[in-house]
Amino acid sequence: MKIPSSPMLDPAKDPQLDSLVLWRCVGCGAMGNNQPCSGACAFRKLAVVSADEYAELLESLFAIKDEAERLEAVVGKIAGLRDVQDNFEPAYARLQRVARECLRSADHDETFWRKPVDPEFEAATVWLCATCGQVEAPQSCLGICIRRNGEFLRADHYLELAAQIETMQRRARDLIALVRQLARVAPHAGQCEKTCRAFQEKAIKLLDVAPAEPGRR
Repeated sequence: MKIPSSPMLDPAKDPQLDSLVLWRCVGCGAMGNNQPCSGACAFRKLAVVSADEYAELLESLFAIKDEAERLEAVVGKIAGLRDVQDNFEPAYARLQRVARECLRSADHDETFWRKPVDPEFEAATVWLCATCGQVEAPQSCLGICIRRNGEFLRADHYLELAAQIETMQRRARDLIALVRQLARVAPHAGQCEKTCRAFQEKAIKLLDVAPAEPGRR
């Protein structure tokens, strides 16, 4: 797995852009690898997270993005009310059915909307030699030396991914709020066109401020 490139770093020159296979002690948390020292040490501090944590966050991004796209499709239909010249009542009734079906088929709970990264999250700090790739993260030994290998990636990219998720969550919340409102609102007699135009205006505004698409798998 490659760490996504950063505009501040050159993948051809900086070994930090590659994922790191490190051992980690189950007891004390010390980390490292078995890279032999070249004798020209140039250690730099690096915050890392496990590849499993990154993959879990990436799945969350894809899930919320898929939900936002599904909601955008419904909001697009609401925006399409501008093409209705008459017969607003059947058009509104059809859209209500679409909105209600969309809400019924939603397959997520409150955890879907929670903050992607725990406020108390702390990345692991290691020291990476830019010359040979040796990694060190010593800790006070507890006498329980059980080392397990794992893949690690840069923490700043993990946090960038979390920021993308929060952006998509805000987007999805705005979209679902409009879909819910349409699903529940019944126009008064003779007011169907006015109601349709009001929802159409809201939908067009929402679609006009769509955020930039994050990368897909």
